[in-house]
Amino acid sequence: MSFKYMTRPAVVGCLERVRKSDQVDPLHRQMGTAEISRIVLLRFFKWLYYPLVSPHSKRPKPDVMQNIPQIKRREISTYKPTDLWTEEVNVLFYKHCPSLRDRCWHAVSRDTGCRPPELLKLKIKDVVVQQLIMVIK
Repeated sequence: MSFKYMTRPAVVGCLERVRKSDQVDPLHRQMGTAEISRIVLLRFFKWLYYPLVSPHSKRPKPDVMQNIPQIKRREISTYKPTDLWTEEVNVLFYKHCPSLRDRCWHAVSRDTGCRPPELLKLKIKDVVVQQLIMVIK
């Protein structure tokens, strides 16, 4: 069967297969997966039905994807406080990690709270050390 002949109920059924009950997934992690699947399907069907329209944002939404709402998470974050490392675990990591580079990366990322891409963009001139306190410009 061609994708052009897919109906809206078939697409909704495909998205519903990702859903899980609250007993199986109490943190509702499947909602992120379902939302990514919805976005991928929307982009695919826009391309399938309107391949000559460019850029992507100008392509109209096909009928097969009409009225499929965005899925929002119920929780602000799926991480619990117990998922974070304690100071004792960090000390243990520093003690047993053989790589000085990995220990440095861990310390800087933990102290600054930066995401990995933000740290990778840093230059030496961006780091200012003042009285054992590191400041990022």
